[in-house]
Amino acid sequence: MTARARAIAALAGVAVAAGLWWALDSGPPGRPNIVLVVWDTCRADRLSAYGYGKRTTPWLEEFARDAVLYQEAFSPSPWTPPAHASLFTGLLPRNHGLQHGRGDRIPKGIPLLAETLRASGYETVGFTSNAYISGITGLNAGMDRFVSLHSDASGIGTAEQVEEAVEAWLLERRNRPSEQNRRPLFVFFNLMDAHLPRRPFPEDLQAILGSAAVPAGVARALRIDQREAVAHLLKVRELDAETLAGMGPVYDAAVRHLDRKTRDLFERMREDGILEDAVIAVTGDHGEHLGEHGNLSHQMSLHDPVLRIPMVVRWPGRLEGGRIERAQVRLQDLHPTLLEAAGLAPPPGTAKDAVPLTESPLKPRLHRASFARPIPFLPEARKEYAGAPESVFHRFQISIRAVQEPTLGAGSRKYLSYERGDGVAPPTLDREELFDLASDPREERNLLAAPSDGDRAAAERLRPMR
Repeated sequence: MTARARAIAALAGVAVAAGLWWALDSGPPGRPNIVLVVWDTCRADRLSAYGYGKRTTPWLEEFARDAVLYQEAFSPSPWTPPAHASLFTGLLPRNHGLQHGRGDRIPKGIPLLAETLRASGYETVGFTSNAYISGITGLNAGMDRFVSLHSDASGIGTAEQVEEAVEAWLLERRNRPSEQNRRPLFVFFNLMDAHLPRRPFPEDLQAILGSAAVPAGVARALRIDQREAVAHLLKVRELDAETLAGMGPVYDAAVRHLDRKTRDLFERMREDGILEDAVIAVTGDHGEHLGEHGNLSHQMSLHDPVLRIPMVVRWPGRLEGGRIERAQVRLQDLHPTLLEAAGLAPPPGTAKDAVPLTESPLKPRLHRASFARPIPFLPEARKEYAGAPESVFHRFQISIRAVQEPTLGAGSRKYLSYERGDGVAPPTLDREELFDLASDPREERNLLAAPSDGDRAAAERLRPMR
């Protein structure tokens, strides 16, 4: 038994006599601390921990040597509010109801991960660089301490701001009565440094470029923000080829910076004993386009660059040993997994679309994803891109749904449907796509453009599973 487990067990008897509410409902003794880190906007294929050729994630590589790295992990949504809601509930977006983060929220009857952990005795602490993880969406529910860090009007903060807030929290924690530190901890981080606008440190950019010299295209790419990326996506103002090519190195440098700052955060928590026997999950919430399919940013697409995410989990005694898991898993599977680590079952109404990662062996998992037509953002887009042809704004009427078969290999398929609607009349089918992921991993050849009988059969099979 660890020192932490002995301390909690010894405290249990005292707590019952003293009537401490958090111990009376604290569940099994000796429960581990749980640390959940979300690398916002992080796609798996740009991480050296996932085999990428540039050394973007040296810390994650080291961490993965005593964890399980999930090679085929996918998000149910290409952007933050629905993806985090799935992570916190174990539900698909269509079942938790948070589609946009503007005018919609998580229903109060669905408890979030932090709420469930807090009710069972955990102290819950959150640090977010993303304005959407807040009271705006209800995604901050269940947090005893919640620190939102946004550097500008874009609602995006930096890892340095998070680091400063964590240092303040740790200092406060050291100075409070010791009995207040005996509850198990749930610590959540959302780090936005891979998201536009990207401002990697010179040392990270130099490590990626291999030189202190910054090519002109990379210098221009450093100035691209979310508005410019969406303008390119909508073909209002397309980036030139040199700037577009520079987006990749800038992204890689931002990921390297994110990896380095996560290492620093963990070192600070390690010094305070928080990571001793802790269950730790590092994951993305969604990925990012860097020019694929004509897209930048991550909205309005369900292609692989925005859905395939990193997921590395260390649970001492359960998920460890540097194993690489190649079975397909989903972001929402972390919800029941982390509750299981705390000795808890998912509350009624949660985890209906998730399976714990501790299932052995992992059974095939069908992956579903969706993007709801972003009509609430249309007035803002019309103002931002005033004078653009009306056809530019048709994409705001398109919802996308995808279903991906659970095993990569011969015959594995991914099906996408695009439906057009204005929020008033029933939506109509705009188009369909089908890809063979084994022979066409970049999803460049739509098999339904000239379908064989087998392609038609695959579409019929997958269409009702959306």
